Amino acid sequence: MWSVMTLRSLAVLPSFGEIYILDKEVEYRMALSIKNLEVEQLARELARRRRVSVTEAIRQSLEREVARERLVPRDESSDLFQRLMAISDSGAQIPRRENAMTEDEILGYDDLGIPTR
Repeated sequence: MWSVMTLRSLAVLPSFGEIYILDKEVEYRMALSIKNLEVEQLARELARRRRVSVTEAIRQSLEREVARERLVPRDESSDLFQRLMAISDSGAQIPRRENAMTEDEILGYDDLGIPTR
């Protein structure tokens, strides 16, 4: 995620008696914050074993995983949303029963909203 930050600097030129205020917009990336102790420990162990920084160990691992994911063909039918929609569609095809209980009867309320159980 890219963010924009405005840096303000002050330049003083005493020989000329002038003061300049300079604003400059700088793009930077947000830092990744790991709030899972197990993930942090794994990252530190990997960095120690590879003799690299934690950042480098994470970069290498993510690079490898992304490369692996790119090799796996993905079609829309394997998408979680598509699978959930298929389950929803099959549930909607269940026929309604004759003389089925109303929602209130299932919950145990009569016509006045008083519990029947």
